[in-house]
Amino acid sequence: MNRAEILAELKAMLAEFGDVDPEQVDEQTAFIADLGLDSLVLVRMTVVAEERFGVRIPDEVAWELHTVGAVVNHVEESLSGQTGAQS
Repeated sequence: MNRAEILAELKAMLAEFGDVDPEQVDEQTAFIADLGLDSLVLVRMTVVAEERFGVRIPDEVAWELHTVGAVVNHVEESLSGQTGAQS
């Protein structure tokens, strides 16, 4: 899964769980400051992201991922660590 695919999936998740227009989301979008998401939505999205991407997002890491781009980075790094050079 490449960076663009991860971003597209996160946008779809935001539309599903956060009632967010995916066209208004880019990598600099902040979950709380820009989208006004609450902690319950963020926790739910973290669990679903772990399932959809097949990666682990520890709680202490999840609370530090404030933007869409930070999540994309974490997922991309986790996937490359699990699958080697595959993207």
